[in-house]
Amino acid sequence: MLLALFEILTAPLWLATPFLIAATGGASVLPALAWWAGADLLLTAPPLVYAARRRQLPLVGVLVNIPCVYATKAVNLVYAWKALVVELVLVPLHLARGLTVYEKGRADTPRGGEAAMAV
Repeated sequence: MLLALFEILTAPLWLATPFLIAATGGASVLPALAWWAGADLLLTAPPLVYAARRRQLPLVGVLVNIPCVYATKAVNLVYAWKALVVELVLVPLHLARGLTVYEKGRADTPRGGEAAMAV
């Protein structure tokens, strides 16, 4: 849980890194973006290569799908931040209900007297 929270909190910083380097390091955006993409690829590719070999998947098919990793990260980041703000900020302040409502039993089970009639 702590690792997931750490990733949620640091992902915006990682995504802003090329722009921060360009703004503070005196480099233009394109070399900073190339450095960032290369570093991210070096961090992403080894686990994917290992997983492809371990599961006996075609390596080219796995590596071609790397752009999908970034799209998935973006969508997950949006929903993770929404959950973080709602559950850790708004719910304790009583400004919103939680994202999940837990109910006992199954949702499709009739209640009370309806259950006896259904039998």
